[in-house]
Parts: sequence; structure tokens; C-alpha cells
Amino acid sequence: MPHLLVIGGSDAGVSAALRAREMSPVFEVTVLVADEFPNYSICGLPFYLSGEVPDWRSLAHRTLEELRGTGVNFLLKHRATAIDHLRRRVTVSTSDESMSLSFDRLVIATGAEPIRPPIAGLDSPGVFYLHSMDDSFRLQRHLTSTRPESAVIVGAGYIGLEMADAARNECHRRW
Repeated sequence: MPHLLVIGGSDAGVSAALRAREMSPVFEVTVLVADEFPNYSICGLPFYLSGEVPDWRSLAHRTLEELRGTGVNFLLKHRATAIDHLRRRVTVSTSDESMSLSFDRLVIATGAEPIRPPIAGLDSPGVFYLHSMDDSFRLQRHLTSTRPESAVIVGAGYIGLEMADAARNECHRRW
């Protein structure tokens, strides 16, 4: 049975995996998800932090059970670390081990990585990135425990702008 390996468990990776199952049900499809939150709306994180989305689970387009019910295999907390295209293998690591997975077809749908600007103090307490579900949980704990009165948002992408809007309009009620 041919094997499609998808690196990335957000919208693009999951869409590719589900579409492949529709088009070629004979394919075995595996999706590598670096964290434990496949198919979450990362752009929805500011709405969770503002309280507009009260339950973070509702940021998922589908539950993991629904996704697995399509016949797609999801490997959570698995990060691709190397690709050997000639041998059609991907080296994958977890917190415990490293392994190699073979593929007949490969889709890389990892999305963007946030840029760490060369600014002193980025690793200081109270400085947060907002790119993943885990990032939002860390920031949420900080916001509810310290109840800050001001914030500086560096970045004017969708998440940065939505976070600024959330901080201005909603977050003051909750924090």
C-alpha cells in the first residue's frame, strides 16, 4: 500500500491528508503533528485569550477522534528533523526516541515560524510568543495571575493585530 506522509498538523496538512484519503483511499496517510493539537485554528488564539472563545477546545475544526475516523493516522508530539528524499525517509523525533518513517509521497505543510527579532530581553519573564496552543496556555496563566494593565505587541500579522484588538476591547474585562 502506498504511503503518504504529511509533515504538519494544522489546517494545510490536515486538509492535504483528508483530500488524499478522498482521492486515493488505497493510500495509507500519516500526519506528523509537532504538538498535541491537530487541526486547531491558530488565528483563533487571541479570541480564546480574550474570552470570546471560552473553551480552547472549540478552536479545533475537528476532534482527534473525528480525524482518525477518516482512516488518517496522526502521530502527536512527533517532529520531523531530517528528510532523505532519495531514500524516501523522514527522521522523526519524540521526547523519548528518534525513528525513521518511509513515504511514497511527502507533503510538507509546516506553516511559518515566528521570527525572533534581535531584541535584548526576549527570554525575560512576561515576554511571550503566540504561535501555538501551548503558547496560549502559558500566556493565559500569566494574564490571569498577574492581571497586567498594559502590553506591548511586537508583530503586525493576523495574530498580532487580533491580539491587539482583543487586548483593547475584551481582555481588560477578564484580566
